[in-house]
Amino acid sequence: MRLASPTKASLTRAHTVPFPMRLITRCQMNIRVPGPHASIWVVAESMASAVFSLISLLMIGRVIGPAAAGLGVIPISAFILLEVLTAALFPDALVQRRHLTRRHTDSAVTAAVVLGALCGLMMAAGAALLDFGELDRGAVPLWLALAPLLPLAAFSGTISGLLLREQRFRMLSMRLLIGQPMALGFGLLTAKAGLGAWAMVAVQVVSVLITFVLMLSAVRGRFAPYFDWPALADLLPVALPTVTGVFVMLGKYRFFLLALGFLVTPVVLALSNFAFRLLDAALALVWQCVAKIGISRLCALQDDRNALAEAYGDLTELQAILGFAICGGVAVTSHDLVAVLMGPSWAASSTAIGVAAVASTLNFVAGDYTSLFVAVGKAKRNFYVAVCSVVVPLLALLILMPTTPATAAIAWCAQAIVLPPILTIVVLRELDRPLLWLLRKLFPGAIGCAAMIASVMTMQRTVFMEPVARLSGSVILGAVVFILVTWIAIGRRSPRALAVGLLHPRSGTLFVT
Repeated sequence: MRLASPTKASLTRAHTVPFPMRLITRCQMNIRVPGPHASIWVVAESMASAVFSLISLLMIGRVIGPAAAGLGVIPISAFILLEVLTAALFPDALVQRRHLTRRHTDSAVTAAVVLGALCGLMMAAGAALLDFGELDRGAVPLWLALAPLLPLAAFSGTISGLLLREQRFRMLSMRLLIGQPMALGFGLLTAKAGLGAWAMVAVQVVSVLITFVLMLSAVRGRFAPYFDWPALADLLPVALPTVTGVFVMLGKYRFFLLALGFLVTPVVLALSNFAFRLLDAALALVWQCVAKIGISRLCALQDDRNALAEAYGDLTELQAILGFAICGGVAVTSHDLVAVLMGPSWAASSTAIGVAAVASTLNFVAGDYTSLFVAVGKAKRNFYVAVCSVVVPLLALLILMPTTPATAAIAWCAQAIVLPPILTIVVLRELDRPLLWLLRKLFPGAIGCAAMIASVMTMQRTVFMEPVARLSGSVILGAVVFILVTWIAIGRRSPRALAVGLLHPRSGTLFVT
């Protein structure tokens, strides 16, 4: 039997498929892999980000020591801030734009890369101009090594917005599922070689390069440098408030700690910092997961308000389930978490962790309002919310004048008490839905969280165990009870926000002509 030879068109299509996707397709012959638009890829990406970030911080920091880690903190922090400015400028605007043309996409990518190059030059110039002390002269090469990465990060960030518009979650998740393990491996090898702070730079270099290669393969040679100011002007009403809000949100924690440092002792400041960082690291999984699913889905439905409201309700249901589980779990195990992870000298931070965890549950009541405001063309509201989230905790500091980690946590959580009720009213008016509709979406996560806390507290009070065993038992029991009760409350199904069949991908190719 003679087999037909492949046509030129089929060979061309084979060569245009990115290598990571060809590899996944081959794996699908033996293993059932979720499709490219499956929301589970977002969950996997968010979990990988949280896990590998924590592992990288602990393992590399332990090998290189605090002195070398301190040397790398400032250049890494500067790089991350400039990366946000360039990489986060256009993605949401590209997702939100109703009628996206080649002029918009090419101009956005070109402008982002140019801005990245300018920021890279600024970072390199800053390394040469800053008056480093005798102990910090070794930081200058770190600045110079990170500067050339900014144009690549800007390109990758903008392309990720186009992939998010198409809801190509699998390709987006490859950035972390492939890049983070390799970056961690290279970082540990560099640390083991005795290169100190260069291990932190190695993690950033490998991560940025792998992401750039993946995003470049997604373009498939169809991007061309082009600059059209009217096209950029169409994107800026969403782009500028979004990136400004992100900047303010990044800075709010640092502003709060700076102000707190004038009121409390260094010990209380360190205990408070650990409490907030631990909870934020856990909740980052929820924010990243829901935001990446929500922004593309809600923007795709911006012309159908009923479908938009239903999709928002599904996202709120998912966010409440994830957020209530983490906040409730951290609150009920805070004492054991501190005892196992940090030891008795950090015991005073456990109360602050519990207070912050309980208050943080209110942040999930209004749902993913950030994505909603972008989808309906009111991105400026996100900037106003970001400003309020900075001002409210600072005012609480002035009123409470905290002297302990617990009272500092109360001041920090003032934003979670003041803002959610206001945001809930705004969201319900925007969606034209009653409060009872929102409460039904929150109920499965709330009842599951209540059952989890009750069961874990009962075990902790009736069975005596060492902290490690009690923490392990609490996690296992709490997870089982929460999953079972939530599954029953939600109607014996998985959250609708994770169902592939409810996706509404935009039609067309990656770059609309």
